[in-house]
Amino acid sequence: MKTPHTFSALALTALLAGLLPGTAQAATPPAPGKVFKDCKDCPEMVVLPAGRYSMGTPADEVGHQPDEGPLHEVTFTRPFAISRFQVLAGEWDAYVRVTGNTPADFDDRPGRRCTAGKPSFKQTARHPAVCMNVAEAEGYIAWLSKKTGHAYRLPSESIREYAARAGSTGSFPFAFDEGADYQISKNANTYGAADGYNFTSPAGTFPANAFGVFDMHGNVYEWVADCYREDYVGVPTDGSPWLEQNCKRQVMRGNDWGEAPVFSRSGNRNSSLPTSSGDWLGFRVVREL
Repeated sequence: MKTPHTFSALALTALLAGLLPGTAQAATPPAPGKVFKDCKDCPEMVVLPAGRYSMGTPADEVGHQPDEGPLHEVTFTRPFAISRFQVLAGEWDAYVRVTGNTPADFDDRPGRRCTAGKPSFKQTARHPAVCMNVAEAEGYIAWLSKKTGHAYRLPSESIREYAARAGSTGSFPFAFDEGADYQISKNANTYGAADGYNFTSPAGTFPANAFGVFDMHGNVYEWVADCYREDYVGVPTDGSPWLEQNCKRQVMRGNDWGEAPVFSRSGNRNSSLPTSSGDWLGFRVVREL
C-alpha cells in the first residue's frame, strides 16, 4: 500500500496559486538586453538592468559645470526599457497620420525653420524626429501608451544618464578618436563633418553602447521629464524625475549635430523653455516592465 503524499502549507499554497483561476502571480521581467517592439510603428525598446550608479561629474572632469554636481548615488530596483534610438521620423509620422496632431512651426532663421514638425534639411523615416516641444512630445507618448496598453513616458534625467553611461565612468563610455584632440567622430554625430554628417544621421549609424542603446552622445538633443535645477541638491535618488508646476526650463540631454563634443559627455546637462522646438531637438521614451 502506497504512503499518501503530504504537502507543507507553503507547497500547497504554491500549487493552488498555479491552479486557481484569478490568482495573481508576479511576472518575471525580461532579461537585460532583450529587444522588443509593442507594435509595428512603435519605437524599438531594449531592457536595461536594475542597478546603481554615481550621477553627475567630478570637478576635475574636462568641461565640468557647477550644475553637474554634487555627485550622488541613484538606484534602480527593477529593470525597465528605453528606446534604442531617439523616436524616429517614421514613428512620429505614424502618430501624426492617425491623430492629425501636427507640431507648430518654429524658428525663422534661414535654413533652420521647423515647418509642421519637419526640418529644412532632408530626412528619411530612419532619421530622428525633431521639431517638437515638450507638450507635443507628451502628446505622442500619451497616444503610444493608449495604443499599446503600456505605460510609456519621457525618461527622467537620471535614467537618461544611466543609459548613456552603460556601466562606465568618466566623460564617455568609449575612447577618443586616435590621433585627435577630444574628437569622438567614430562614435557620435556632433559638430563638424569629421563624422560624415552635417545634419542628423540615420539611426544605427554609430555603435551602440554596452546597454544596446544608440546615439546617446550626439545626433539630436533629447527632452527629458525633469524641470531644470542649478544643482542636484535634494533631487530624487530612485530614478524618478524632479517635477515642478509651471516649469520654467526643461532639461535636455545628449547633444546634437551642431555642438562641440565636450557637450556630449555622459554627465553634461542643458535646458530650454518647454515651449521651445528646433531641428536639433527630439526625444526618446521609457517603458515600465
